Amino acid sequence: MSQTNESRQMWHSIIGKIWQSMDLNQIIATAVDELLISLQVERCSFFWYSPETNQVQVVCDRDLSKKDKVQLSESLAEDLFQNFAAFTQAIASGQLLVNHESTNESKNESTNAIASVNPESMVKPENPPALGKSNFSCLFVPVKSQTNLCGYLSCFARLDRTWSKGDIELVQLIAQQLEIAVRQAHLYQQIEKQAQRERLVNQITSQTRQSFELKDILTEAIAQLLNALEVDRCIVHLVEEYQNNQALSWDKQKQIAFRRQHLFEVCRDPYPSTIEDFDTHGPLTEWVIQNRQAVSIADVTKDPRIGANNPEYIAAQIKSSLVVPVQTHEKLYAILYLNQCGCLRSWSQQDEELTQAVADQLAISIQQAELYKKVHTAMLVQQKKAEELKAALEQLKQMQTQLIQSEKMSALGQMVAGIAHEINNPVNFIYGNLSYLDCYIHDLMHLVQLYQKQYPDPGGEISQYIENIDLEFLQEDLAKILGSMRIGADRIREIVLSLRNFSRLDESDIKQVDIHEGIDSTLLILKNRLKGKPGCPPIEVVKNYSKLPKVECYVGQLNQVFMNLIANAIDALEESSQHRDRQEMQQNPNRITISTELHSKSVVIKIKDNGLGIKPEIKSRLFDPFFTTKPAGKGTGMGLSISYQIIVQKHGGSLKCISNPGEGAEFRVEIPLTQRPVSLALLS
Repeated sequence: MSQTNESRQMWHSIIGKIWQSMDLNQIIATAVDELLISLQVERCSFFWYSPETNQVQVVCDRDLSKKDKVQLSESLAEDLFQNFAAFTQAIASGQLLVNHESTNESKNESTNAIASVNPESMVKPENPPALGKSNFSCLFVPVKSQTNLCGYLSCFARLDRTWSKGDIELVQLIAQQLEIAVRQAHLYQQIEKQAQRERLVNQITSQTRQSFELKDILTEAIAQLLNALEVDRCIVHLVEEYQNNQALSWDKQKQIAFRRQHLFEVCRDPYPSTIEDFDTHGPLTEWVIQNRQAVSIADVTKDPRIGANNPEYIAAQIKSSLVVPVQTHEKLYAILYLNQCGCLRSWSQQDEELTQAVADQLAISIQQAELYKKVHTAMLVQQKKAEELKAALEQLKQMQTQLIQSEKMSALGQMVAGIAHEINNPVNFIYGNLSYLDCYIHDLMHLVQLYQKQYPDPGGEISQYIENIDLEFLQEDLAKILGSMRIGADRIREIVLSLRNFSRLDESDIKQVDIHEGIDSTLLILKNRLKGKPGCPPIEVVKNYSKLPKVECYVGQLNQVFMNLIANAIDALEESSQHRDRQEMQQNPNRITISTELHSKSVVIKIKDNGLGIKPEIKSRLFDPFFTTKPAGKGTGMGLSISYQIIVQKHGGSLKCISNPGEGAEFRVEIPLTQRPVSLALLS
C-alpha cells in the first residue's frame, strides 16, 4: 500500500511538471526527461511515425549518461533503423510493443510481445516479429493523434532490464497525458489555422475590393499563402478553356508571351524561379483541367503521372506538391500549385482546406477582375461613342453655322455683285460720254471765242446776257466741272471693281490671284470705317507689301478672312480709343499695319493693330465657335471660327494670334503658294 501511494505521488509530481508549460514540444521534452530519471533507463525518446512515407521524425531524444551518449546514439540508430521493419506493423497499428530479455530462459533467447494499451492483455504472439539480435531492451507506448501521424514514447535499457507492470503503467500514464496535450495542441492548431485561413481570405477579399489589378491580387495572395503554409514555392497558372479537352500546341514565342501574362510565382530562398521552365501542359495541369479536382502528392517520385525521372520536377527540386483548381461551377480560371522542395511533406487536411479556401476566393477575384475589365471596356466604348457623337454634333453645329454664314455671304455677294452690275452700266455710260462731252464743250467754247473775235460789239442785249451768266467764269469752271465728273466716275468704277473683286461669285474654284488686290479691295470697302468720327480719330493703314507671286486660293473665301481680321482690328482700335485721352491718341495714333512676306513654299500675311491687346484666357478661345467679347447684337462669334476653318481646313495653312495685354494684337495668316486637290478633298 505504501509503495502504491509513493507511485501515485510520483505520478502526480511528474504530471504536475509536465503541465507547467502549454507548449507541446516543451511538454514532450519534460515527459521524456521525467521518464528517463524515473525509470532509470539509458535512453528515452519521442518520435512521430508517418505510415504514408514510412518515416520517423524524432522530436526529443535523451541519454542518461552524457559519457555514453555517442555510443548509445550510434547503437540506437543502428539497431532501430536496421530492424525497423520488425516494428513497422505494430507501430503502424498503434499497438504497445515490449521487447526484453527473459529472466527464466537463456540470455541468448529474447522475448517479444505486442499488446494493446492495457498491459494486462499483453501476450506473446505465436509468430512474434523478428527483431534480430539486439543489445538493448525496448518499450514502445503509442501516443494517439487525430492526424495521420502516430506518436511513440520509446524507452531503451540494457539487456538485463525487464519491463515491469509499473514501468509500463507509468509510461502509459505519461502517454495519456501526452495524448491530451496533443489533442489540445491539435485543437489549438485547428483554431489558429482557421483564424489564419479567415485572415488570409479576408485579406484577399479586401485586396479584391481595393483593386482590380489581377497581377497584384494574385501575387499578394500566393505570397501570403506561401508564408501561411510555409511552403517553398507557390505558382498561379491562369488557364484558358480548352476546346474538346485537347491541349493547344504553341510555338516558343507564344509560350513566352503566355508565361508573361498567365504565370505568377513567389519562392522562398534559396529556391529560384521556375516560370521559364514551367510546362504549361504538364501532367498535373492536364489532369486537373480534365478532372477539375485537387491533387495532394506527398512524394512526387511515386506519383505515376509525374514519375521518378521527370526533368521539370528534378530541375525545380520539387519533392511534394499540392495542386488545387481555381474554379467556379461554370468555369476553370486558374490552377494553384504549392511545392515543397526542402523535404517530403504529407499535406494535412488543414493545408488542403486553407488552399482550397484561397483558391475559391481567387476564383471570385478573377471573375470580378474579368467582369470589371468587360465593364471598363464597354464603358470606354460607350465613352468613345459619346465623344464621337459630341464631336459630330459640334461639327454639325459648325457646318450648320458655316452654311448659314456662307448663305449670308453668298446672298451678300449676289447683292453686292447685282448692285455693282447695276451701277456699272450707267457709270460706264457716263464715263464713256465724258470724253465726247469734253470735246463738244471745247468746240463750243472755241466757237464763242471766234464770235467774240469777229464781233467785238455784239449789242446791248448780248452784252447784258454775257454779263449776267459771267461767261468768263463759266468758261473757266466748266473745265473744272468736267474734271470733277471724270474723277467721280473713276471713283465709282473703282468701287464697283472692288465690289466685284471682293464678291468673286464667278471664281468659286481655286484660282491664281494677287493677294494684294484682295487686301486693297477689302480696305476700300471698309474705307468709311477708317475715317475719323466723334470720339475716335481716323485709323492709319500702313502697308508693307513684299513682292509676291500669284497664289492659288479660294479668292472669295480668302477675302472674307481679310474682311473679318481687318474689321476686328478696327473694332479693337475703336474700343481702345474710348480709354485714351486726346494727348495719348496724338502720341500714339490708331494704326493698322498690313505686311506680306514670301517664304519658300508659302506666303504670310500679318494684320496688326496697336490697340489694347488680348488677355490670355480670351486668346485661348478666339477660334471657338460662337465665342465673342462684343456686346449682344454686335457679333455672332463666328467670324474668327469661320476664318480659321477657311485657312486651316480649306487652304491647309495656319492662322495664329500673337498678343499681350497693352501691346496690340497681330493675326498671322500663312497659306501655301499652291494647293493640292487631294489634300483639299481630304480636309474638306
